[in-house]
Amino acid sequence: MDLGIRGRSAIVTGGSRGIGRETARQFLEEGVRVTICGRNAETLERARAELAQATGGDIHAVVADTMKEADIARLVEGAKQRFGKVDILVNNAGQMYSGRFAVMTDAGLKEQFETKIFGFMRAIRLVYPMMKAQRWGRIVNLIGGAGKEPDPYMFGSGIANSGLLNITKSLSTEFGEDNVLVNAVCPGWVDTNLWRRNALGLAAELGAESEEEARRRAARKNSLNRFGRPEELANAIVFLCSERASYITGVSLNLDGGRLKSLW
Repeated sequence: MDLGIRGRSAIVTGGSRGIGRETARQFLEEGVRVTICGRNAETLERARAELAQATGGDIHAVVADTMKEADIARLVEGAKQRFGKVDILVNNAGQMYSGRFAVMTDAGLKEQFETKIFGFMRAIRLVYPMMKAQRWGRIVNLIGGAGKEPDPYMFGSGIANSGLLNITKSLSTEFGEDNVLVNAVCPGWVDTNLWRRNALGLAAELGAESEEEARRRAARKNSLNRFGRPEELANAIVFLCSERASYITGVSLNLDGGRLKSLW
């Protein structure tokens, strides 16, 4: 199925690994010109080179920390200079702030807000005028299930993610008249480095004796009894950015194997 986005220009933040890298790959295979960013120059360049070789696509990489306003500005300007415009923004960069209330710190929560709430909004603020001018744009925010279903262990992430859900819904209404569609994807546990970085803490929370046991227990919380794969998330992200999703906006799509049990 032709997704109708060949020749478009996309920014994927956190595009050097995991879900972001797989999203960039699928965009390139659809003929989209892609700018990725990451904080580690070596990892980012390796991802850029490997994706270019694997797909034959046009991919640009900018070292940037999305906690820093100047870096986001440089990222967007780099995409404009390379490809002339930005049609698609995938706000994927971020981290999970896990732990119960007793261990949460002001500094940790501020960092979560800078990365996700402010980082996402700053990128949107810079790309939206281009999208509005051409009356076509797609924005997808990677959020997380803790924003919909509060979990004491995910207290910090839940606070930030609830805000991002509000931002997504509000902007979908405001931007709709300009044909700029704003949606969210809410992942469950996905087999990426983010899981591995948080495995020890989750093992302690679940009372598991090993990371492997923690993984099994976490997987059993969803209906499919397994972790997701980055390509499964990317499938949905790329679809939401396509012409085939032209009547979808304001949606927060759960990609969690059925973990969240709420009706809405």
